Amino acid sequence: MTRKIAFSPASLDTLNKGSIRDPLYPGLSLEVLPSGKKVWRYARRISGDGELVRMRLGTYPAHTIADARNWAKGLNDEIEVGIDPREARRLADTRDSMTVARAHELYMEATREGRGSRSKRKNKPRTIQDKLYIYRCDIAPRLAKKSIYAVTERDLINLVLAKGRTAKVRANRLAAELKVFFGWAASLRGLIVGLEVDPSRRLADLRFPETPRSRKLSLEEIGWLLEAVAKEEERDFRRGMLLWLLTAARFSEVIRARSDEIENGVWTIPAARSKNSAPHSIQLGPWGRHLISSEGEWVFPSPRIAGPRTNGWYPAKKRALALMAQIAGREIDHFVPHDFRRTARSNTKRLKVDYETAEAMLNHLKVGMERIYDGYELEEEKAAWFLKWESEIVEIAHQSGVARLLEIPEGPIKPPA
Repeated sequence: MTRKIAFSPASLDTLNKGSIRDPLYPGLSLEVLPSGKKVWRYARRISGDGELVRMRLGTYPAHTIADARNWAKGLNDEIEVGIDPREARRLADTRDSMTVARAHELYMEATREGRGSRSKRKNKPRTIQDKLYIYRCDIAPRLAKKSIYAVTERDLINLVLAKGRTAKVRANRLAAELKVFFGWAASLRGLIVGLEVDPSRRLADLRFPETPRSRKLSLEEIGWLLEAVAKEEERDFRRGMLLWLLTAARFSEVIRARSDEIENGVWTIPAARSKNSAPHSIQLGPWGRHLISSEGEWVFPSPRIAGPRTNGWYPAKKRALALMAQIAGREIDHFVPHDFRRTARSNTKRLKVDYETAEAMLNHLKVGMERIYDGYELEEEKAAWFLKWESEIVEIAHQSGVARLLEIPEGPIKPPA
């Protein structure tokens, strides 16, 4: 039973059972536990609600009478205006634990489920990987442990400007991702984070100018490339670079290719792995079928883990570029895997390929009303183009004297059945 006795250090020190209520601060009491410890407790009903609020502070005398009364006063101020102090403290705890790292985890969950943007569409695996890469490399090192509510516009500006000093294009991608992430956290879609002010709203003003890439390899450079990869490069990297050239497929589409995507000489890149979410069929010639063949699950299996080989490609391309320069006797302009697509597309007119077929072989979607009404897939025309393009590369390989090293099948290349 709670007793009304003097509420002083002397009376509390001599209390050995039951509990004692503070006559000055409603709801506050000190209880003696069976173990003999004395604990501060609070019990009072919310004004206008009637719900009983029970809370515990800690032990006496570790928490003095003054400590307990200050605690009870704050609770009473909230109780008397109808606020549940437990909810307020839960919110405060949530805010304390809502670091940028935690908020980003919630953002990625929403992104995978299609709740991360206004379009309400699930992102493709490649987009997910890009978002995670930007976070790990550019955001997490500086902001991961910081409360998201404490992040300022200046913090984000400094991130983008620092990236822009070494990589302007990547800085633009970083700014765009920061706008999406913090915009989500400050929207109703990110209500679980509840960011009140979006510090990223002006980041678009920091955009660095970008020069569109126009690099493509000449027929002479293709000959040097074939010679370079034939003489020095490991077989998997050699196969991969040759398939970039022969198929005009994107870098990730090639290196993450699965063996079950190839059937009867046709490689079908599924919608889930294509940039535009549309499946893309590539009729491979004899050489392409040989290069893409694999006995395992992956066309390019990782030598260390179960999965595709995703590392080492850019160093391999760099080695090939250096050897090309030696063969040519001069410096060769830098190129990236995507430039192989531009190289193939730039040769279509010379090889008498019409515009629609040239676009289809890159898996570019039709536009306007044509996209709605024209369902013809141009598969036969694409097959003829890929065969013609392979014949062109095979001829260059023979002229360079590396056809055998590149595992080119003997005999003429025949049109697909």
